[in-house]
Amino acid sequence: MHYLNHRQILAFRAVMIGGGMTAAGRILHISQPAVTRLVRDLEQDLDLVLFNRKWSGVQPTAEAIELFREVEKYVGSLERVRDSADQLKKKQGQKLRIAAMSTLSVGALPEAIRRFRESYSDTKFFIHSDNSVHILDALQRDEFSLGLCRVPPERSDLEHLEMPVSSAVCLLPKTNPLAKRDAIRVEDLDGEPFISLGVSSLLRMQIEAVMERAGVRPGATIQTLYSNTVSSYVSSGLGISVTDVFSIMRADLSNVAVRPFTPDIPFRFSAVFPRFDRPPQADAFATMFHAVIDEQVKGVSDLFKGAYAS
Repeated sequence: MHYLNHRQILAFRAVMIGGGMTAAGRILHISQPAVTRLVRDLEQDLDLVLFNRKWSGVQPTAEAIELFREVEKYVGSLERVRDSADQLKKKQGQKLRIAAMSTLSVGALPEAIRRFRESYSDTKFFIHSDNSVHILDALQRDEFSLGLCRVPPERSDLEHLEMPVSSAVCLLPKTNPLAKRDAIRVEDLDGEPFISLGVSSLLRMQIEAVMERAGVRPGATIQTLYSNTVSSYVSSGLGISVTDVFSIMRADLSNVAVRPFTPDIPFRFSAVFPRFDRPPQADAFATMFHAVIDEQVKGVSDLFKGAYAS
């Protein structure tokens, strides 16, 4: 059986990340010809063409892009092995690998980590942002210490701590006439340019269901994968959006009005634990994170007055 050469894989990964053989050499601290030789050897071993060579550089093939996904999984597995070895050596759960919805990375997660380190100063954190479907799948394989994501009601196979429930809010440019209203109804969105969330977002599905029941058809739309980028598009005057409150906790809202949205769309998510490899600090962090979310949810009313009012 022929095993792949680790140095060849690292060279291939460096080319994909750096965008060329010379850049890969700088990343790996080896010469450009050495990188070229390693990549050619990998292509020969795999019997695949991974890069189209051009005078201006190299262009990855479709096979290279697909292989890169698997290589990233491989590198991630190596890191987990290293983490496990460190924990065995120290006999302490001093590193938390957390997979979280990107919307929580804006304000809630950094604040929770800051508070947690007041009691557990030596804890190292690895944060991975992804959608809820992928996070739940990864937790089943024990790839993370904790997941912060939305859990479908039918998923009873994973233990989780439900976070305080919030409600979706409406963001609109302050120049929009609707910003003068105290609240935005779903009917107000009819014909308005709209900023929608990614197709895998459960919140997007809830919003679309509310629109469909009301017979509302928004105008031209812009789709963005992550909710924490929504405020930037609204601030540029590109449309109205409905999103979760966590995505705007530290956003620049100088040109954005935040209003309650009706009908109410609840935003629920949980701290989800892996099935087997559950470090003791995961429970402590989940409790700390619950307290942070509770404070932020209770403070949502401040978004509708003061500095956020038009």
